[in-house]
Amino acid sequence: MLRADIQLRLGTLDLAVALEAAPGEVVAVLGPNGAGKTTLLRALAGLVPIARGSVVLDDVVLEDAAARSYVPPERRPIGVVFQSYLLFPHLSVRDNVAFGLRARGRGRGADAVAERWLERVGLAAYADARPSALSGGQAQRVALARALATDPRLLLLDEPLAALDASTRVSVRRDLARDLRQFEGIRILVTHDPLDAIALADRLVIIEGGRVLQSGTPAEVTQRPRSRYVADLVGVNLIRGHALAGRIALDGGGTLISSDATEGDVFAVVYPRSVSLHSRQPEGTPRNVWRGRISAIDQQGDRVRVAVDGEPTLVAEVTPAAVRELTLAEGGEVWLSLKATEIAVYPA
Repeated sequence: MLRADIQLRLGTLDLAVALEAAPGEVVAVLGPNGAGKTTLLRALAGLVPIARGSVVLDDVVLEDAAARSYVPPERRPIGVVFQSYLLFPHLSVRDNVAFGLRARGRGRGADAVAERWLERVGLAAYADARPSALSGGQAQRVALARALATDPRLLLLDEPLAALDASTRVSVRRDLARDLRQFEGIRILVTHDPLDAIALADRLVIIEGGRVLQSGTPAEVTQRPRSRYVADLVGVNLIRGHALAGRIALDGGGTLISSDATEGDVFAVVYPRSVSLHSRQPEGTPRNVWRGRISAIDQQGDRVRVAVDGEPTLVAEVTPAAVRELTLAEGGEVWLSLKATEIAVYPA
C-alpha cells in the first residue's frame, strides 16, 4: 500500500497532494500543464525532496519531513519510466535493461534477468541492438522492462506514450495495458491524455494548481466533472450555479430550467449533442431558449462543434449538413434550445 502526503514548493508551484494506491491498482494522475503531475512522481521516487509530509510504502517509511528521514532513490523499491525513456545510446538493449540491477549492486545474473524481461515484452531478438535501432514503441517497452527488472513494489510512469506518433500509439497502449496487468505491484501513471487514462487506469486523480481537485473511477470522474479542465477532457459543457425549484441561476449569467430537484450550489452538465441550434427563435416545448453569437466552429470528423457565446455560453455539436443549412459562421447570431431533461445536475 502506498500512502503519500507530498508538500513542497518548486519555483511557482505549490504542491500539496495526498495520495493512496493499493497493490494491483493503476492510478492515473491527470492535470493541465504546470499542475504538478511530474513533480509529484519525482517526489515519490525521491528525486525531489519534500518540505512537509511523508511517503510510506508497504508500511516502510521512505521519507518523513518531520522526522528528517530520507531513503535515497537507488534504495527505494521503485521503478520509473520517464517520458523520454532515457535509454543509454551506447549500451545494448540487454545492458539497458540490466542497468538498474547493476546500479543496485545486483550485477550477478543481471544479464539473465534482462533477457527474461526482454522475452516477456517481445524484444528478445533485439538484446544486442542499440536503442537507435528501435522504434518508439519498442523503446517504450525496453524502458518498461528496465523499470520492472529490479522487481519494484511501486511503478511510476511519466507520460509513457507521449513520445509516440498517432499511428503507433493505439497498439503500444494495448501492449502497455497488458504489461501493467502482469505487474502485481502499485502503478502510478501520469498523463495528459484522457484516452490513455481511461484505457489504462482503475482510478483517476485530477490535479490542478498543485491540489487534488477530483478523484474516482473513470466513470465517476467523466460523468460528474468538477472543473472546466475535466469537462473539456471529456467534451462536455460544465456550468456552475445555484438551483432552487428546478431553476438554476448561473454564475456566469443567465438561467436554465432543469427537471432535477437538486437545490443549492450545483454543477450542471450539458452534452453538446443535446444543444439544438436554430436560425430563428424556435417554437415548441423546449424549456430553455436563448440567443448567442458563434465564437468558433471546429469540424471533427463527421461532427462539428460550435462554440456559442451567450447566457449561458455553450458548445453545441451538429452535423456538417446542419452547418450548411443554417449557414453557421463565426461571428453570426444563432438561437439555442435545450430540454430541461437533458441537463444533469449534482451538488457543487
